[in-house]
Amino acid sequence: MKIRNILFAVAILCLFAVLADLFLWFAVTGRTDSFEEARSLYVSYYPAALQNARLLTVMSILLLTIAGFIFLNAAKTNSLKKTAAILGIASAVLLMWKLFSLM
Repeated sequence: MKIRNILFAVAILCLFAVLADLFLWFAVTGRTDSFEEARSLYVSYYPAALQNARLLTVMSILLLTIAGFIFLNAAKTNSLKKTAAILGIASAVLLMWKLFSLM
């Protein structure tokens, strides 16, 4: 039972990390006029090793995949079935959005 709670917490952290990244993108695009300026400002918030928008998108996809898998498995067994199902669906929707942004 304890490992399930730890996994659920890991999934929530993964989801919040991606949401924080999305909110950063929205904040940056709200302050700039051009896409190139927004992209360079957005990646400037990350360490030098991560200053690649495509790499950040792939990392978000991996985090959302992990979170979605954990949430959907937790929805089958956990006492928080509805919460886990809703968070799993939210992760799946964000995952589709991130995959679409790679095109």
